[in-house]
Amino acid sequence: MGKIRLLPDAVVNQIAAGEVVERPASVVKELVENALDAGATTVTVRVEAGGRERIQVEDDGCGMDAEDAMLAFERHATSKIASAQDLSHLATLGFRGEALPSIAAVSQLVLETAPAPGEGTRVRFAFGKLLGQEPCGRPRGTTVTVEKLFARTPARLKFLRSEATELRHIVETLEALAFAHHQVALVLFHGPRKLLHLPPCRDRASRLGDLVGVAATPCQATQGPVALEAFLLPPTPSRRLVVAINRRVVKDRLLSATLARTLRSVKGDWQADLFLHLELPPQEVDFNVHPAKAEVRFANPGPVLQFVSRELAVALEKRHGAVAVRLSPPAAVPHPTTPPWGAQHPLPFRVAEAAPAPPPENRSEPVPAFGRYLGQYRHTYLLVEDPEGLKLVDQHVAHERVLFEKLLDASGPATAQKLLLPEVLELPPALHALVVEHQQALAEAGLEVEPLSANSVRILAVPAPLPVGEARELVFGLLSDLAGDFLPGASLRERTAASLACRAAIKKHTPLAAAQAEALLRDLARCRDPFRCPHGRPIVLTLPHEEIERRIGRRG
Repeated sequence: MGKIRLLPDAVVNQIAAGEVVERPASVVKELVENALDAGATTVTVRVEAGGRERIQVEDDGCGMDAEDAMLAFERHATSKIASAQDLSHLATLGFRGEALPSIAAVSQLVLETAPAPGEGTRVRFAFGKLLGQEPCGRPRGTTVTVEKLFARTPARLKFLRSEATELRHIVETLEALAFAHHQVALVLFHGPRKLLHLPPCRDRASRLGDLVGVAATPCQATQGPVALEAFLLPPTPSRRLVVAINRRVVKDRLLSATLARTLRSVKGDWQADLFLHLELPPQEVDFNVHPAKAEVRFANPGPVLQFVSRELAVALEKRHGAVAVRLSPPAAVPHPTTPPWGAQHPLPFRVAEAAPAPPPENRSEPVPAFGRYLGQYRHTYLLVEDPEGLKLVDQHVAHERVLFEKLLDASGPATAQKLLLPEVLELPPALHALVVEHQQALAEAGLEVEPLSANSVRILAVPAPLPVGEARELVFGLLSDLAGDFLPGASLRERTAASLACRAAIKKHTPLAAAQAEALLRDLARCRDPFRCPHGRPIVLTLPHEEIERRIGRRG
């Protein structure tokens, strides 16, 4: 007998489910996108236990008749495309025909749908097995109820996080879809509690006002058939990046990297939430590169990315009076041993490398000091002379490393500074859920935050090394970092310490007295790793004496 065999349909569907359905938020995304494609004007989502126990998505779209209701559960059955040529002109969100059968393979699912009031069909599945089809009376539209997600696939179930974490992902998913589809009303309930109630809006600026509570002025530009609409929210500690292309929410790495680099190019440490929508001809972008349709491929990425970067940089300049560097799309990074400009012009500055250091109690040699302090360059870099050469120490990342190690080195719970008057902070639902989830862990890190009713929290204390006057900014920034892909692979305590250290550290363009600078250098010299910040950025650059003399033309 041969070794190659066809997999049973049940196994095929579970494999597809693994590609499409990663967590409850994936189910919500797929079902809401189906509702949007059906022309819904109102979509209501109800979840229980963060979606682990129950997800229900109800819409007032076009609905389906009995025959289509059954065909919808066949793999690759779709109303969106009829031939391969249609793939290059996609104008809908769901087109693969994999969502419903994939979800039905890993849950108990009930679909009720009707193309007209009273002419309904009910279809019931249990973990890939059809239980029955029957008529039902219901209004026009569709309701899909999903229960006990991954209950029979323990390998998938163990990767789900806590109720609060899964709820946070659902909220963020719906907020992104709400931005992309401002004309549709979206409502979210978690149990009896209404977390989101977004009425239809005339434009994306109004929708963002409902989402974040602040007025948003768009940056709008066109280049040929490509249209850009970007919203830079007022400076906050948050770093949220939402990108939609042709009303489809995506996570394109190349585009996201370009946007992040453009934001960082602004003079100073300005940060922002960025919500961006890009419209371009369907044939210029391929969504058919990922089962969940989250990634894209541009036919001509260079011009598109340069256009987006340029217009965003102009918007930043107008808003902040800063000179933003206009960036080309990120290119492949050359190998460090091969300078991109050739061997005749080697890189004059050398990044100081840090070897892995033993814990402090195992040190046999003292950490060397950095040398003689000369002064401050552009109120950002500390100039230091030592036997090796001239060193430039980035004051922000140096202070960040010092604070990071102080926060981590506390044995047991960190020392907390009580606020004289507790601060009340309004949070988005996703960040409020994060506080509920990690309240005890935050307290152990010295950050005492008490959830209040609705989406408010009360800040009672911050870790001892940090400024109490910046409690609101520190907490909001920390929660935004924890909600995103911040230091992946690090522990919660390390992520918390790194975020707080970064936000509390001395900023660039800050004048320092000589005594302050020398104290910072002494603190840095005592660190276990004085050469890299918690994110991996270099702290010290060295210009060797030999290189200085060669460059200046001195011989011997």
